[in-house]
Amino acid sequence: METVYKKDKEETKKKLIQATGEIFMTKGYQGLKAARIAYVAGVSKTLIYRYFGNVEELFKTYLAQNDFWLSMEGQLGALLEAGRHDFGKQLAKQTLEAQIAYFFQNREMQEIMRWQITEPNQIARTLADSRELLGEELLSISDPYFKNSEVNLRALLAVIIPGIYYLVLNAKVNGSSFCGIDINSKADMEQLQKAVKLAVDWCYEKAGS
Repeated sequence: METVYKKDKEETKKKLIQATGEIFMTKGYQGLKAARIAYVAGVSKTLIYRYFGNVEELFKTYLAQNDFWLSMEGQLGALLEAGRHDFGKQLAKQTLEAQIAYFFQNREMQEIMRWQITEPNQIARTLADSRELLGEELLSISDPYFKNSEVNLRALLAVIIPGIYYLVLNAKVNGSSFCGIDINSKADMEQLQKAVKLAVDWCYEKAGS
């Protein structure tokens, strides 16, 4: 009986999270009302409060499942351990390449980023802060390598990562190229991923010399 209850609970939570996503994608954050979410999910409104506490916590759960960086939390320990041997060089390249592919393909994360920078609120700030905390963990293995050099890997990533967001949104929303690069083209997408990895290589090579 308990197993059935747990299964029903998880199914209901999935329905509520999915309904939250559907509403967010069509009506935006302001459209997230408990009654509407429950109606779309086909469940009682009281289950939102029973399983998540409130609509805000339900929305945070949805965000965490669709955010590239936060989705890495469960495997963070293994990633850090695997990346220590070269001070995170390969990890940085693989992560950035994966971020480009994920963000380009995931319409929900594209909408999340647009919402975050156009509708400032506490939930958006909490999401950004959570990404920063995860980033600090990842950068902890590369910081020692760059400590006594003139190279600032953090500054490079602060340019590359927002640049990825802009290039994808520009390509998806306007269908536009940037500097002659159209990442809607497979060939140009591959060139972008190659350039990002080369930039990381140059940073490590410069610091090492």
